[in-house]
Amino acid sequence: MIDPQILSIIEDDPSSTAPVEPADDRGLSIRAASLERAQPPRWAWQDRIVRGYLNLLIGNEGIGKSTIIAWKLARLTRGELPGDFHDQPVAVAVLGDEDSFDDVWTPRLHAAGADLSLVVQIERPDGGFVNVREDREKLAVAVQERGIGLLYFDQLLDNLGVGVDDWRQKAVRDALQPLRALARALDIAALGCLHPNKRADSFRQLIAGAPAFNSVSRSSLLLAQHPEDEHRRVLVRGKGNLSQTPTAVEFEISAHRFSANGHEFSVPLAHDFTEGTLTVEDLVGDEPAKADHSRVAEAAEIIEALLPRDGAWHPAKPIIEACAEQQIDQRTAQRAKARLRVEHHRTQTFPAAVEWRWPTGDAHTTSPDRAVSAWR
Repeated sequence: MIDPQILSIIEDDPSSTAPVEPADDRGLSIRAASLERAQPPRWAWQDRIVRGYLNLLIGNEGIGKSTIIAWKLARLTRGELPGDFHDQPVAVAVLGDEDSFDDVWTPRLHAAGADLSLVVQIERPDGGFVNVREDREKLAVAVQERGIGLLYFDQLLDNLGVGVDDWRQKAVRDALQPLRALARALDIAALGCLHPNKRADSFRQLIAGAPAFNSVSRSSLLLAQHPEDEHRRVLVRGKGNLSQTPTAVEFEISAHRFSANGHEFSVPLAHDFTEGTLTVEDLVGDEPAKADHSRVAEAAEIIEALLPRDGAWHPAKPIIEACAEQQIDQRTAQRAKARLRVEHHRTQTFPAAVEWRWPTGDAHTTSPDRAVSAWR
């Protein structure tokens, strides 16, 4: 049975675990502020997926949402994501049937290196969608019994019930309340997937349905194609008010083949992770990064001409100055550097200087473990 105290929180109050006292004859209550209850945000993935709240992942169909999610879930089951679960492997759950759990999710999770014993699917006995309001008590029991730290809703709209009008603010907030309460009461991360609108001038407008989806979310991520390299993907945080904005994460998706259970599998695998300089503004609206493609290409040509391919570190300042002479600003030069995957570091001198070099050997790893370590 679920803890009665947690059940009361789930049913009655999505925003508080503190005891309250009657304030007056009208039945209202007061909760005094207390530092004894206060604590900083807790992260399933530092600055990107927050525990105790609803998070969103926005991305076009076919962009690779399931692939990057498989990578994230795999890292959580190994305790490899920076955040509160680092070095503490945790169970994760997938809800939804956009992709078959056995035929799609399991092979992708295996390819990403997941501990499959810590991954479960949650659905109704008849195979139907879990309804976050009708099934909240059963869902809470499953989370407690399995030690689940993150619930991933493969298509969040499917779990709100057929009667919910997802274009009405009040209806959406009311439908999401049980899930928000569950995340808060059990201190887990809830991550829901949504498709974007076709046209939008801002990240807020990009999210399909009522603005309440983004309003209720504490951290909303956007997955998009890199505007300057069709082979790479970019993950940025479009909305978040609990920490400073993290850097963009860039990666590629390639086919990965393996044999198991007497079958040959070919599944998409996220790899070649690097930090990026793009922001959500570069990926939404009029797509200024695409419009600026020619300037980035010019900067790339300058870097190609001035940076020796000798494996050694060289001062970046002369290259930046050469770009400036061609009216190419430093941000555009940095984009070109990222596109070329040029490495950088700061010298130990005073004042410190930035140096660049071309990748040497296995400098740009395809290992998710090593990629994550760069974000800690």
